[in-house]
Amino acid sequence: MIGQNIGSEVSLWVVRRMYALLVALAIVLCALALALYAGASVLWVTVGALVMLGATGAVMYLSHAQLLGFSKDVHTRMHDLVSLSHDLVAGKPVVLPVDSPKDIVTHVTESIHRLLVEQQGKIGKLRITDHVFATAGEAILVSDVDGKIVDINPQLLKITGYTREQLIGRPAGMLYRNNATQNSSVQIRDGLIDLGHWRGETVFVDRSDCAIPVLLSVSKILDEQGVRQGYVSIFADIRHTKEVEAKLRQLTTTDRLTQLPSYAVFSQALQERLANPELNTKQFLFLFLNIDRLRTVNDRHGPENGDKLIAQVAAYLEMVLPKGSTVCRRSGDEFIAVVEIEQVQFLDQLKAALVHIVVSVPSMVENKAYPLSLSAGGTVYPDQAKTLNELLLAADSALQLSKEQGRARLTWYTEALGDLVSRRRFLEEKLSLAITADLVKPFYQPEVDMRTGKIIGFEALARWDDDVFGVVSPAEFILIAEEGRLIERLSGSLLWQVLSDLPTIIKKFPDSKVAFNVSPHLFRDRTLLGLLTKDLHERPEILEGLEIEVTESHAADSAAEIFGQLKSIRTLGVEVAIDDFGTGYSSFARLANMPINRLKIDSGFIAALHDTTQKKIIIAIINLAKTLDLEVTAEGVENYEQKTALIEAGCHRAQGWLYSKALPLAEVLKLAPVLHA
Repeated sequence: MIGQNIGSEVSLWVVRRMYALLVALAIVLCALALALYAGASVLWVTVGALVMLGATGAVMYLSHAQLLGFSKDVHTRMHDLVSLSHDLVAGKPVVLPVDSPKDIVTHVTESIHRLLVEQQGKIGKLRITDHVFATAGEAILVSDVDGKIVDINPQLLKITGYTREQLIGRPAGMLYRNNATQNSSVQIRDGLIDLGHWRGETVFVDRSDCAIPVLLSVSKILDEQGVRQGYVSIFADIRHTKEVEAKLRQLTTTDRLTQLPSYAVFSQALQERLANPELNTKQFLFLFLNIDRLRTVNDRHGPENGDKLIAQVAAYLEMVLPKGSTVCRRSGDEFIAVVEIEQVQFLDQLKAALVHIVVSVPSMVENKAYPLSLSAGGTVYPDQAKTLNELLLAADSALQLSKEQGRARLTWYTEALGDLVSRRRFLEEKLSLAITADLVKPFYQPEVDMRTGKIIGFEALARWDDDVFGVVSPAEFILIAEEGRLIERLSGSLLWQVLSDLPTIIKKFPDSKVAFNVSPHLFRDRTLLGLLTKDLHERPEILEGLEIEVTESHAADSAAEIFGQLKSIRTLGVEVAIDDFGTGYSSFARLANMPINRLKIDSGFIAALHDTTQKKIIIAIINLAKTLDLEVTAEGVENYEQKTALIEAGCHRAQGWLYSKALPLAEVLKLAPVLHA
């Protein structure tokens, strides 16, 4: 069209010039004819003819020159037009000259400019699309209406391992050779037919026939009339996502530390079993197991070694429990096991055999053999419990009794035990409320100089009189406090009350001390030191009248753990005594290094003072204390014979019912300074 317009312009110009030439020739011929007709001489006719021919030649020359100029101008402007078109296609900005002649070439130039500017936007979009296609992180595949591959992007080649030549023109279905995609292929086909698109997870295969999980999106390609031209498929490689999902699934179904089934999986499987009529009539044993004194390992050797010990116990349980048993770690150092009963007639033998597996567990800490045991409780399904919750409560009740009876044992649930545990649970709830309200009170038992009867101190003993259970033995509720993690609150409440009573007691009994029994749990995380330091800041003068008592067994077992704290406590002006001395094992060297002021002989030795051997032990303790420059107090003195024997052995301090039982503060203040036995 553009060439036709330019050709027409040139043709018109030539016609105009030829017409002018013919007019000139006609004039010459007319002039010559007139001259001949008028009788002019041949010379003048000839001259006139030559002049006219010269004029005609001049006209023709000028026309030729103009034609050459026009051709050159057209060539130059056409070259400029081609350059302008090239710049427009390349995306460069173009400005048309404002002084261009208004002819057909200018008209054509402006038309092409408008056309190319319009196409330039489309070309820019195509360029962006091409860049996206080439650099997309997802694989892209374009196929025709027959499913043949028309185009692919580099990411598809990278994911599948194919070359471009191996895929172009081949059926797109070659990437769906994996059997796992058969159902997906049907779903994709149906989705394209019904909706024109499909999106979901499926599986492709690479060149090595390895499965590739992908997130696939397939859509129809339609032309402007809505006629299907092919399909475009975009898929993202989700292998990493699947790996993360697998790891998360493992974390939720498998215990990270032991690789045992998680408690969630274990409990769900057990619940399904209990709900299955074909399985829920079969008996099995349900065990609740706890690692003994794992916290000691964590404190002494670090949590990492504690974790290794837990893993060792898990492997041990899997090895020693009967074939078919299921074990899981519930939390921390707690394990649960279901032991199948293959033959009911051998149930008692099975229960007896299981008792032995908890006594001694082979284990290693820092490449050294470590003595380890388990406390466990067991119950029988469905005889004693029929639901998961009942199984847990029954087994846990038996487990608590195992701990109370010294650990390293398996206790089987009984109805009597159930009643005991029910009482314990109620007591624990009541005790928590009683601690908050300071209803657990300190009672004070006098300590006297047996030679004179003078009161020289007191021991604060916890007493609890509940409105429902009545007077609860300290042996019962202190154990509940320790097992139920109430001991810190209980100790804090009692210590505050003792320190509040201390000024009144010292005022009535000058130079006396009040001893406060300390639970071993208070040395964890330096709790006791924190309580005393807090009180020192609030009442700095009070601590000088305080003495704390630590049991010998704990001091011996955890010497490294508590010695530093005891030294810090001594710097606060608080004296330290070893309580129940003789029941543990303390070497002479260890006693010599302990930051203590006094030994208290256990009441069990005093009760057996009539026995010659026991008397020798008491005398040895007294002599040991004198050697180390320590004071000695005898606990549980109840008669004159014990008093006389102790004085003869060199022990002058005592407390016991011979002098007074533990009394509330109001009755203590009524005591005379001297008590006569």
